Amino acid sequence: MVADRVAWGAVAQATRVGNVGRPTRSDGQPRDVPPSQRIAGELRRAIVGGELVPGALLPSERELARSYGTARNTARQAIALLQAEGLVYAKHGRGVFVRQRRPLLRLAHDRYARRHREAGRAPFRAEAEAQGRVARVEVTAIERVPAPSWVAERLSLAEGERVLRRRNRYLADEEPVQLADTYVPLTIGAETSLVKEVPAPGGIYAAFEELGYRLAKIEEQVTARMPMPEEFEALALSTGVPVIELRHTGFDEHGTAFEVTHSILPADRNALTLQLPVD
Repeated sequence: MVADRVAWGAVAQATRVGNVGRPTRSDGQPRDVPPSQRIAGELRRAIVGGELVPGALLPSERELARSYGTARNTARQAIALLQAEGLVYAKHGRGVFVRQRRPLLRLAHDRYARRHREAGRAPFRAEAEAQGRVARVEVTAIERVPAPSWVAERLSLAEGERVLRRRNRYLADEEPVQLADTYVPLTIGAETSLVKEVPAPGGIYAAFEELGYRLAKIEEQVTARMPMPEEFEALALSTGVPVIELRHTGFDEHGTAFEVTHSILPADRNALTLQLPVD
């Protein structure tokens, strides 16, 4: 902790030196930057630059206020800006810490490989374990619901036609990293292993394969947005962190769409990795 304080002092001093040449106030700081943003800016540069490493304890509000000659409320506002950006998080009674920046890589070119199913590993588990993470999946619901219009279109169903929906929450090292709703036509999934919490040892695609639907092609649409309130809570997000919305369709060898999965991923905990052939 002492080392962190010494490192922070050096960072703060270096940043002040970097302001030379800009219009300044009597205390040497730029005139056009509010104190809370100035403090947040220096902390942000220290975090991004690696001077404040993941897990490091930030200076307290009192220490920041004393260092910058501001009120504690100003220091509190600065920390709130960093929390909104997802750079730091607070532990009650312990302080504010630099967030671990270890995103889970979503390896689109490998996660659906058949060898994982044959080894009894579902895509998420195979992906997490390959990165040294401990995977856990919570099945929160298995139910029959009317298909949303975009799901019905992808599955060539009538709008509002009932489908089987499996709702999952995925965790890596006990941190929520994904919410996923998988929609399956009742003509495929009703009264099958797909209504079980664990449909097959190799995951849901192993179960589909047992039913005669071997995954041959996927189509995925990726967008980004701010989270809905229920997503914010289920993923334990920090204020200001966006989510990645992924709409996935699985096709069999005959070109039939047999499942659609709607995933929500915290943007600060995931990275989408693609390998695409180029002619």
